[in-house]
Amino acid sequence: MSHSATSVSRFWFPFSLVLFEFAVYISNDMIMPGMPLVTREFGASADMTTLALTAAMLGNASLQWLLGPLADRFGRRRVLLSGLAMFVVACLAMHYVQTMPQFIVLRFLQGMGCCFVLTVGYPTVHEAFEEKTAVRVMALMANVSLLSPLFGPLAGAAVVSYWPWRSIFWLIAIVAVFSFIGLYRTMPEMSRHDRTALNARQLWAGYKLPLSSARFWRGAVLTGLAITPLLTWIALGPVFLIERAGLSQMQYASLQVPVFAALILGNVLLARQVGRWSNGRLLATGVAAMLIGAAVSLVGTAILAPGYPALLVGTSLHAFGMGMCYGVVYRQSLFAVDSPNRATVAGMLSMITIVVAVAVIETMKMAYLHFGDAALGIGAMTAAALVAVLAANFVPPPAQDALAQPAR
Repeated sequence: MSHSATSVSRFWFPFSLVLFEFAVYISNDMIMPGMPLVTREFGASADMTTLALTAAMLGNASLQWLLGPLADRFGRRRVLLSGLAMFVVACLAMHYVQTMPQFIVLRFLQGMGCCFVLTVGYPTVHEAFEEKTAVRVMALMANVSLLSPLFGPLAGAAVVSYWPWRSIFWLIAIVAVFSFIGLYRTMPEMSRHDRTALNARQLWAGYKLPLSSARFWRGAVLTGLAITPLLTWIALGPVFLIERAGLSQMQYASLQVPVFAALILGNVLLARQVGRWSNGRLLATGVAAMLIGAAVSLVGTAILAPGYPALLVGTSLHAFGMGMCYGVVYRQSLFAVDSPNRATVAGMLSMITIVVAVAVIETMKMAYLHFGDAALGIGAMTAAALVAVLAANFVPPPAQDALAQPAR
């Protein structure tokens, strides 16, 4: 089944793709309030809680390098639908898990769904529609990724208050099945079937260019460090808020609202000021907010017990700063090298960013379990300080920066 670009539905194809993206992101956020129930059922220690997120994140990074060439070889439509089917099966299989390792493996497989959305779905949108329509669709999809952390914890907390935690994955699977039906009926096939797309020499040539660039590495590590305080809050939140501070699932979920509202506010301000402020000013403002937030976390966790109120304020400030400058850092990193295949660069950037973030999160987990809340404050300050060092002079002056103005 194929479609020409002129016959592609401007509503049903993007809506079906948004449903897939929503299902992937919400699977991370809905299960977090239920993680204490999961670890208790399987007799696992609290330090396994973070693996629900880090396993999914590693899944996010696992296939980016391969999906582009696979889609060029076998067609984007076939590859995306295969990934969506795998995601549905991984959600339904949660009903039968009996051990924590089985749970973690399925979370990894569910995380792979993000690879299919980013590497296969996004390019299809840009090819299927003219520029203005594509930009509107991408803006909608960006809002979905921002809103799911607000809606997900509250929805997850409500579900586990009345039903078993496995019900979360049944609900997500239902959403994903509707997405599959919609994409099967409406997704166009825009890519050619290139028999040379999986040639090992061509693959390596595409990866070698960004990997040999010091500026690209600097941007990738900077991006990974910038997101770690927020992801540490998400990954360890069930431990220090529910298990140790004794909050309920709904109280835990409500504390996610100010953090992600601050992130959305930062993104809104970025959208308003881009083109008015230079990229350097946007980055400096965002980094300043991150440093202030880290200082609040550091001082607050040192003098307060429990330290989560200080972490709430500090992480919210950090999230605001991240929203202000993340888009700038990502774009500068993406265009750090002049590559003919920007999708390959994006895939490598995503992989390195996630690996850096996972390594820091797991380090923070071990420090927290040994030293308590103060370790989270120290970790936030360390990450923010490294971000500030890497961000210094990362964005060239406007006169030299061809990317200072937003793409139109």
